[in-house]
Amino acid sequence: MLSVPRGPRRAWSGYLLVLVLASLIVFGGLIAHPGTRVFAENDDTSLFIWWFAHAADVVAGWFGLGSGERNLLYSTSMNHPGGVNGAWNTSVLGLALPMVPVTWLAGPVVAYNLCIIAAPVVSALAAARFIRSFLPRPPAFLGGFAYGFSTYLISQAAGHLNLAFAPFPPLVALGIVQLLRSEGRGATLRTAVWLGLVIGWQFYVSTELLAGTFLAAVTLVLCWALLSWRTFRSGLPSLVGGGVMASALGLLIGTPLLAAMFGLPGAPRAAIRPHGVWNNDVFDPVVPGPFTLLGGGPSPIPRRVPIDPSEVGGYVGIVWLLFAAAVVICHWRSARYGRMVRVAATTGILVWLLSMGSPWYFWGREFVASTPFRIVESMPVLANVLPMRLAVHSTLVLSLLLALGAWTGLRSRRFAVRRGTILAVIASLILVTPGAVHTRPIIIPEFYQGAYAEAIEPGAVVKTLPRPIALASPHADEAMTWQALTGMHYRETGGYFIGSTDISPVIYSAPQDELDRLLQDYAGRSLPRGSSAAGTAVAEDLQERGIDHVVIALDGRHLSHSPSEIARFVSGATGAPYLENGGVYIIDLP
Repeated sequence: MLSVPRGPRRAWSGYLLVLVLASLIVFGGLIAHPGTRVFAENDDTSLFIWWFAHAADVVAGWFGLGSGERNLLYSTSMNHPGGVNGAWNTSVLGLALPMVPVTWLAGPVVAYNLCIIAAPVVSALAAARFIRSFLPRPPAFLGGFAYGFSTYLISQAAGHLNLAFAPFPPLVALGIVQLLRSEGRGATLRTAVWLGLVIGWQFYVSTELLAGTFLAAVTLVLCWALLSWRTFRSGLPSLVGGGVMASALGLLIGTPLLAAMFGLPGAPRAAIRPHGVWNNDVFDPVVPGPFTLLGGGPSPIPRRVPIDPSEVGGYVGIVWLLFAAAVVICHWRSARYGRMVRVAATTGILVWLLSMGSPWYFWGREFVASTPFRIVESMPVLANVLPMRLAVHSTLVLSLLLALGAWTGLRSRRFAVRRGTILAVIASLILVTPGAVHTRPIIIPEFYQGAYAEAIEPGAVVKTLPRPIALASPHADEAMTWQALTGMHYRETGGYFIGSTDISPVIYSAPQDELDRLLQDYAGRSLPRGSSAAGTAVAEDLQERGIDHVVIALDGRHLSHSPSEIARFVSGATGAPYLENGGVYIIDLP
């Protein structure tokens, strides 16, 4: 199994304490309000919170409680009655299941926020363990910290837990190193087992990070083979044997998820995102990101389309880049560190080029139309990897080089080198530090704090307005959080991300019903009378869909009309009165 490196346990315990304190400082706003605030510019948080509640609901069903849902990877509580395939969604089952007790006791928002706070800590520990295979503890701790609190991981924490929780890349790199260095079948077997367990677990955290790390691992192995064939050849049998065993074990653990992906409804029948959009720009590494002390706002780099700030994580700063370049130049032919530097640097550069996708952009302008990433885009499953998310791997390489430069620079006999190293390391960390991130409140009507239990019968079908929509904006999907806070007390017709339908190869929000279409068609003008032909069509559609209640939040965002106007229209169309209850209008349909 994966063991702690030799040396005082106190050092690793102290390092863990430092990481926890750093994370508490960064996410202090979440600590103060763990159940009512989130760190996010978008509202993907609502989707993760929903899946945390779903996992807790299914586990409760094992004990005769819960809503009756039985499948951890498929649910009809969202997008009812069509349902949603959790194997293609960000269900983060590998995190949601361990957090079930927290979800039961404190709610899904608290469970989600605890994972966000833990993400840089766990990622930094994994990176430090990887770097420790080359360097002593102090520089390994420094490199791990730089990785865990990098711009990339903090940016992804602003809405993408599945990508921010990233111990997987350094652990895979560690597994490859240990296999190539392995001496004896016992060591190979132990490495294969723990690596297989990690791969299997990653299936249930993020299949995209799993796929992206596969690309990075292939790049690493090829670079090692080309740049250091002699040492690579000696470790090749162990790498192949252990790699096959680890992959087989990982696939075995991931079989239920793979069965759900390809055997249950809702699988996307095309690439989830359009290609050529989520690409890193040449200037991304040196233009401060939105979650750094120097950034603090949207990236000024032009994009083909506006990109969620949580995706812009390629920034590492000019000082870190120059320091890493100096380390590579100084140690390229080093007898002790040369092989590591050559392999790591080449891997990092190639992965960064992959993260630029196809085409390549220079300050928003296309300058290379077709690149090798086109091959990735043509492959099944891998076509869904967003290229700019591969920056996590080049960030890991830079963290390793930072650690090496700090270690060798501070041991130099030349005072100028030691001083320059200290200044470079401090400047590198300051330029990427996120400081205390800004958190925002979740709008939670009082209705969902208890009144819902009397107003809505268990298992009822509810249409909530505003309905969840695929919009990278705060409060766009909070109806999912409200449902999650009830412990999945009812089934919701809305939903985000659905996957596909019979007529749509890829769909992000639950399909519109007649009421949704009418509200869209009448945006900017008054709604018709409920007794009109349009009202009759809406009433008939609500009845055919088996909807028991319509709930309209008084403080809901992204509504095309005032809540009272919508409530009057639905009431007039259905003949059912609307009542105000704890910040919502609720209409009980006959």
